[in-house]
Amino acid sequence: MNADFKTEKVRPARRGVIATILMGFGLIAGYGLGAIHFFRYLVPLRRSDIRREMFIGTLETFPVGQSVTVKDLRGQEIAVTRIPGSGGKPEDSFKALSSICPHLGCKVHWSAGDQQFVCPCHMGIFDKDGMAVSGPPAKENKNLATFDVKVNSDNGWVYVMVSGDDDHAA
Repeated sequence: MNADFKTEKVRPARRGVIATILMGFGLIAGYGLGAIHFFRYLVPLRRSDIRREMFIGTLETFPVGQSVTVKDLRGQEIAVTRIPGSGGKPEDSFKALSSICPHLGCKVHWSAGDQQFVCPCHMGIFDKDGMAVSGPPAKENKNLATFDVKVNSDNGWVYVMVSGDDDHAA
């Protein structure tokens, strides 16, 4: 059997090559993204602390020199004080501090006459910025936790920045 076979080189069509390449990239990208999501599920990354603006009132609800206590999403009390004599932006006149003494967890209160926070349990004294001045908190170098305050200049609404972790909300 002597058959003459003509061997022709079969060149793939250009469209077929491009389609194959695109399909390969699509498969790699799809499986790659799926693998990334799978591994993020197995080993979750640390989320950054999500902070939210919590409306606490208007400028009129905060008399200068007075302190108002509000609760955040977790039920923690925050003492918001409008400090007299603070110039500049309206939020610069506000201090928002935790109302819980870091020494033993007693509730601190604002003494307007002395311009300081006082913990009645062991007479811990904190200045208007929440820095421990005297008493056990000063000896242990424990200051009050602070919160940022924002004031909307258009309508005078006051917001305090709180942790937005709803899983622990009270």
